[in-house]
Amino acid sequence: MNPADWGLPPDFSPVRYALSDEAKNAIRPLLNPNEPVVVSLANEGDTVTIVATPQRVFVVKTGALGAGASGTNVREFPFEGIFDIVKRPQTHNLTLAIHYRSNDGKRVEVGRRALLARERVENLMPFEIAAGEDVFRALLQIWNWKRAQNGDS
Repeated sequence: MNPADWGLPPDFSPVRYALSDEAKNAIRPLLNPNEPVVVSLANEGDTVTIVATPQRVFVVKTGALGAGASGTNVREFPFEGIFDIVKRPQTHNLTLAIHYRSNDGKRVEVGRRALLARERVENLMPFEIAAGEDVFRALLQIWNWKRAQNGDS
């Protein structure tokens, strides 16, 4: 995969950790044909999974963590709708937070609508520290690259 073909930074390397079949099955129908997964990580209990493509970040929650009737809940965050990505190291693990804007708490607003929307935070935890750091750096690299390309930096 050539990163430039997908609108990624030239020195970008995918960061993919193993995912549960449940998380994969929740994401598959949402991906466009030939849309590559460039970042993936699940926490130790497989209750929170992060999957990123060059255009967006998906968060899959399974089990008791906000899962719907199907047993999974998937949130989509277009990179242009993300206002900040933050890591918060804990004693034995890592929390990642995606800051975005939304009018209803569900849909991530982009463009002009985002300027009028309320700030929200999606906290994702707990992740193993080393893997969480790898994924944080990869997401930050894509997000900063997208912002620079759009003149938002």
